[in-house]
Amino acid sequence: MPGSEPLPSLNSPQAGSTAAVGNDSEGIYASLLDITLIGADGSIASKDNIGTLWGSLDITGLDWSFHPDTQYYFIDASPVTGSGSFTPKKSMKGTYAYGDRPSATFGPMSYAVENALAVSQDSVAGKWANPDGSFGISISIEVDAFGKFTGKTSGVQVGNCSISGTVSHAQPDTYKNMYGFQMSAVDTAADGKNACKLKTDRPYMGPAAIVLTPAGAYDSNGYFRSLFFLARTSNGATLAAGLRKQP
Repeated sequence: MPGSEPLPSLNSPQAGSTAAVGNDSEGIYASLLDITLIGADGSIASKDNIGTLWGSLDITGLDWSFHPDTQYYFIDASPVTGSGSFTPKKSMKGTYAYGDRPSATFGPMSYAVENALAVSQDSVAGKWANPDGSFGISISIEVDAFGKFTGKTSGVQVGNCSISGTVSHAQPDTYKNMYGFQMSAVDTAADGKNACKLKTDRPYMGPAAIVLTPAGAYDSNGYFRSLFFLARTSNGATLAAGLRKQP
């Protein structure tokens, strides 16, 4: 399909990618409903079908545990406890608990094929957008060569906002697929209609990565790039989106 590309291989990762040069823990992990981004420094941001988790991991060898700074956000913020293990560049699994809830399974999540993708600051330059579909959230941005972007939102779930910020390659001396994302929003609704529902008094911050989505029913159709980010404000407001690369 026009604009698509072949899927990279974890068996033969692209030079400089996370799968090629990263440690045994960092990278993108995913399951059917969950996605987790782990930085080279042990930072973690994770989204499941209920809420989000933010903080860091204490890692010893292939074993990990949640650092006391880790919190789970669902309505309110709750401290997280738990531990688990990595299978190097294959998967991560463990258990976790937050608030008054009993311990539950964390994962297992697979080491994503996007870890084999070599990217740079230039890889995020250009236009990225998602359509305003049934979820009522439309976001479009244009990123310059330095990672600065401007854009807008619309849709009943997010309202009319003008947005700006940066998408910065996390380790510019590598080609690892991890970025830092920061965004600020301004209400641009006319006459109070469709007011911006994003927080406008503080920025959203978090990790980002380039993910690949099928361009058709067959692998031969190729894959389209999307910029996925998971960001939150200092008081816990969260925004996650995947924006497809535009021509």
